[in-house]
Amino acid sequence: MIYLIVNFELSYNRSMPGYDRIYRIHSKFSGSFSGINRGAPTGVAPYVKENFKGIEHVSLFFSFTTKLEIPQANENKKFDREKAAIVNEDYFKVFSFYKWLAGSAGVLSKPSQVVLTESQAKKYFGTISPDKLIGKRIVYRDSLETTVAGVVADPSIRTDLDYTEFISMPTVESTWLKKNYRLEEWSNTNSSTQVFVLAQQQTTLKQLQDQLPLLSKIYNEKNTWAKNDFAVQPMADLHFNAEVGIFDSSRSPAHLSTMYTLIAVAILLLVIGAINFINLETAQAVRRAKEVGVRKVLGSSRMRLTIQFICESLVLTFISIVLAIPLTELGLSVFSEFVPRGVTLNFRDFVPFLALIVVSIGFLAGAYPAFVLSSFLPVLALKNQAHANSSQSRTAFLRKTLIVFQFTFAQVLILGTLMVGWQIRYLLNKDLGFRQDAVIYFDSPWWEKDEKISLLRTELASVPEIKQLSMSDAPPAENGWSSSVVKYNNGKEEISVNAYRKFGDTAYIPFYNIKLLAGRNLLVSDTARELIINETMMKSLGFTRPLDALDQLISLDKSKVPVVGVVQDFNFQSLHHSVEPVMMANAMKNFGCFNVRLATANQSGDALKNSLEKIEKAWKKIYPDAEFKSHFLDETIRGFYETEQRTSKLARTAMGLAIFISCLGLFGLASYTSVQRTKEIGVRKVMGATVRQIVFLLSRDFLLLVLISFICASPVAWYIINRWLQGFPYRTELSIWMFGLTALLIVIVAFVTVSYQTFKAANSNPVNSLRSE
Repeated sequence: MIYLIVNFELSYNRSMPGYDRIYRIHSKFSGSFSGINRGAPTGVAPYVKENFKGIEHVSLFFSFTTKLEIPQANENKKFDREKAAIVNEDYFKVFSFYKWLAGSAGVLSKPSQVVLTESQAKKYFGTISPDKLIGKRIVYRDSLETTVAGVVADPSIRTDLDYTEFISMPTVESTWLKKNYRLEEWSNTNSSTQVFVLAQQQTTLKQLQDQLPLLSKIYNEKNTWAKNDFAVQPMADLHFNAEVGIFDSSRSPAHLSTMYTLIAVAILLLVIGAINFINLETAQAVRRAKEVGVRKVLGSSRMRLTIQFICESLVLTFISIVLAIPLTELGLSVFSEFVPRGVTLNFRDFVPFLALIVVSIGFLAGAYPAFVLSSFLPVLALKNQAHANSSQSRTAFLRKTLIVFQFTFAQVLILGTLMVGWQIRYLLNKDLGFRQDAVIYFDSPWWEKDEKISLLRTELASVPEIKQLSMSDAPPAENGWSSSVVKYNNGKEEISVNAYRKFGDTAYIPFYNIKLLAGRNLLVSDTARELIINETMMKSLGFTRPLDALDQLISLDKSKVPVVGVVQDFNFQSLHHSVEPVMMANAMKNFGCFNVRLATANQSGDALKNSLEKIEKAWKKIYPDAEFKSHFLDETIRGFYETEQRTSKLARTAMGLAIFISCLGLFGLASYTSVQRTKEIGVRKVMGATVRQIVFLLSRDFLLLVLISFICASPVAWYIINRWLQGFPYRTELSIWMFGLTALLIVIVAFVTVSYQTFKAANSNPVNSLRSE
């Protein structure tokens, strides 16, 4: 199952023709405004095409989520939130994996043309031949008339390019879209504006990077407020780079670190399984000693015996693989939350991996036992004296070493699982500086923000289930945000600060219970005429007390804006980040988010459903054609730590498997040891030893091995956990009780594992074991 997940994620974008020559050019700001933006100014695309060396094609495209209508004779078919892209003609030349069913890439050179994927065409027009779709009309946002000019097959490869319809770039200049998308522009950098290039065969990444100063020179001459160094990202890196991101904030990149962790866990689980086989085979070697002796007397060579025993191991491995296939199918459904959508058991891709596993694990597990068994001397083997003392000592030492390794790994996983769970609990329960209970939020359709917001607000005010209502650009904590560079002159020097912007009405601060340290709340305004700043921004501007910052003038957007209040710091991003400078303004033109606090914080399922239905009913009165999509703020915040929660689930599963497999090995070894010491136990019972004494005698050696493994595991776990915690500015402390709990847990598990065999041996009748003496 781990192989399926890793193979699925690693295969993204890699089947594209020429994927190793496809690169994204994105923004990398430095100076007073620093950070990475996955987008680039629209002016980059034509400049790169004309001036960069070693480039074949340059694709410029914009993400475009929209509503649309399909005109029909009786009643128009309406669709909402369809994910389209506005693309230039080179899009299908850079990304050449699309198969044309009707039309060609040349249609994108004309305005008002749209290309659909086969599945999207069926969704809009039903089952119609692609050729007959040419000329069909699609109307975007009530007035953008387009004509279907081409149809492409759905991608047969795994790719992050999940767009289903493509609007030609010339449509921008000939319609109202030019208000939103300015072509050949250098002053605006939007993350939805993507620039990809297809390099020539001989062009290297370094050669592209060496030409980036040409872009930086033009950008920095036109924009004095920030310095853009630009960067080139290989297509192979796109799916895994969380710092840059994919195309928009709705999709999260995969994590290579998680993939490597999965691979490491899988290898270690296979190794400890192989260790069990080695332990049991070498422990029971004496039982097969006579067989080896007889075969050698009859002429079998050591090589032939070695091959036989390795083949037995391969057969057992093959049987286990066959049994694992249905369990894998079951596991994909049981762990559906962790498994990426689209992962299936594809035997065509799976068979080579299965063959590799059978050969590698079968040989790994069988090689040493085969070596031990085939080394027996025939004379000694036939006399049941196959193990000389030195040989027996060596194999016993190996078994103990392998048991220590197994339980060391298991205890590292236990400590790691405890720590991950504790850190997640800390993150989810930490006070973020604002109230988040019983809050839902939703955005108005952005193409109608200025028209109907006040009408919807009036409708919502009449809903009795709503306790509080506030308007803003976003809740205090969300995946997206914007920032600006502000300046303050203190009379001695000019201080520049990159501050994140928040827009909210007069109810916003009391709604979220953000603590005001000094000054007053914001007044009603259409534009940002006054600011409230947080403590971090106050300190960045050089003030030590909140009162000192009041009435100071901040240079923002070519105007002087006074500071009227200072609020306590609150975490507007995940706790992977420290609090940064924030400024808040009351600018109604930026409002589009409705923040709603429900009257009852802990509503039952039916009551909550009823409240949401009433809110949606009010929404439909104002936006009848738009989809109502609300979010719970606490769920949004919980989503910040989705990776950690998945890691926790993975760790718990791996921990359970590691303990289970280790205990199987310990149980088998305890069984063998009990049989080997049967006569000793009989003698001790005859001499007066009690059951408790015998149980302690038999368990002592095993528990000692477990404690040694704890000593080995503790420093390893401490190092790994501390490295992991370094990624969190806010983190819990590694406590000694976790190590104590782990030691206690593993000792109890080990004792329970061996207790059945030790009690059975201790309660056996000594007459049976000493009958032949």
